[in-house]
Amino acid sequence: MPPAGEEPSLVSVREVADQLGVHPETIRRLIHDGRLDAVRVGRVLRVHREALDRFLARQRVKPSRSRA
Repeated sequence: MPPAGEEPSLVSVREVADQLGVHPETIRRLIHDGRLDAVRVGRVLRVHREALDRFLARQRVKPSRSRA
C-alpha cells in the first residue's frame, strides 16, 4: 500500500482506460504493440504511472498555425 495521500505507482489496465476514456482492449493493444510499457503481475497487466505519463507526453500535439 502506498503512504497516505499518495497514489499507487502501479495501476490496472481498466484504470488507465477509464482515465483516458478508451476501452481496456485499446490499452492492452498499446501494451502489446510496445507503445505503452507495462509489467505482468501474475496473470494481470499493470502500468506504472510514470510509463503512462511518458506515453501521454509522446502523444502531445503541437498547436498548428492558423492561416488567415
